Amino acid sequence: MQAIDRLIELDEAETAKQRERVEFLSLMNAVIEALPDGLVVTDLKGEIVLFNEKAELMFGYHRTEMIGEMVEKLIPERLKRRHEHDRDMYNRFDVNQRARTMGIGLNLIGRHSDGHEFSSEITLARMVTPKGIYILASVRFSPRAAGNAGAIPPPPPPEPEPDIENSNDGQ
Repeated sequence: MQAIDRLIELDEAETAKQRERVEFLSLMNAVIEALPDGLVVTDLKGEIVLFNEKAELMFGYHRTEMIGEMVEKLIPERLKRRHEHDRDMYNRFDVNQRARTMGIGLNLIGRHSDGHEFSSEITLARMVTPKGIYILASVRFSPRAAGNAGAIPPPPPPEPEPDIENSNDGQ
């Protein structure tokens, strides 16, 4: 009977570890989705492996459409070749394998799924994991860069609807 009790004890311990892993992964997912910026993560070839909700809103694509696509899909046609070159140079000559932030404040023109362009700022970071090296891009709209880049600024946020229940119509 002791062997069965020990197996049950081990199973319960493993179940608790799995529950902790699930809770941790759930927390990480919540953090990624709560970020104030669009998050696009690619492998060194430029293939998108992660695309958060803010990125979906910015670029007009659902993440299921973007996972596995090349990051250049998010860039206007006239800039794709330059971006591919810059990405190649970044990967080829930055031999430092440590994670570090790069490209802070770079102006970038993004392309929405409907074809309109918008100005944004991007912060790049190299991320080294056991599965390989990834490039993390934090993207945000940039009305300041819009005048310089020749792109259309993002649409303004919708106006809040009036609170009819609490309005004071002079009654």
